[in-house]
Amino acid sequence: MVHLWGMALSRSKNNNRLPASQATTTFTTVVGMTLTLVLIGLLSVLSFLGSRWEKQLRQEVRIQVYFLRDLDTESLHTSLSIVETEESVAEARYIDPATASKKLELDLGESFVEFLGYVPLPPAMDVRIKADFSTSEKLSKVVQRLENIPGVADVVWQDQLLAKIERTVNRLMVPLISFASICLFIALALMNNTVRLTVFARRFLIRNMQLVGARPGFIRRPFLKQGFILGVSSGLLSFAFITVALALLKSPLGSEAVILDVTTMGMLAGGLVTLGGGLGVISTALAVNRYLRLDVGQLH
Repeated sequence: MVHLWGMALSRSKNNNRLPASQATTTFTTVVGMTLTLVLIGLLSVLSFLGSRWEKQLRQEVRIQVYFLRDLDTESLHTSLSIVETEESVAEARYIDPATASKKLELDLGESFVEFLGYVPLPPAMDVRIKADFSTSEKLSKVVQRLENIPGVADVVWQDQLLAKIERTVNRLMVPLISFASICLFIALALMNNTVRLTVFARRFLIRNMQLVGARPGFIRRPFLKQGFILGVSSGLLSFAFITVALALLKSPLGSEAVILDVTTMGMLAGGLVTLGGGLGVISTALAVNRYLRLDVGQLH
């Protein structure tokens, strides 16, 4: 039994299939699988970058908390502490009325404090909200909690702008997900077809091994090994291509726009290699099983 593969291989040399044609088919298969995995990898990268950009956008959501002018120092400090310790607050910066008035006077070019005889601006805080709370529904509840803090006069936030951004993102998500699903389906179909081409080129070898008494499991083993190697190689090539593409995009889009951390790149590499190897094995198994069930007359 250990010589069955060699016997079948020597018989296959009498066929019209030349090693050069098999090498060409293998090369074509690797190219097809690599392009498929590149498409899948790029979709994954775009999904990750879109999620990261949305998170960064939500991290920049800010609200302004205005306090009563007649608060004493102790009450003001207590109110400031309550705002700073709010679970939704990522960063809070106190805006001193006197400092804010001087800056406003410089911008206007007029000294309205001397004219009025008092500082008209109330104590305030510029608050940056955590990304997890930067949705319209959650942020409205945060604003209500802040308004109920003793000493708070008003809370100002861009509710209409945030709602508009969310509506725009929601409108874009459905067509983008649909397009990505279609591309993924096409990519997987192309990968399956390219792997089947490799097995098709060696269908007579499968028949010769059957004729000398080889069992299906014995016949599948070398093909599955080859499919796994081709899939892993395609995964590594696709990862290299995506890495080069991201490096080239740093200049036109800015270094921060396309930089992925080491952990994410490692997950991408592992995912592409695992996906390539797994799909290579599955597609090869399906193709080999098909030719194992065909009659001699159906091989031509």
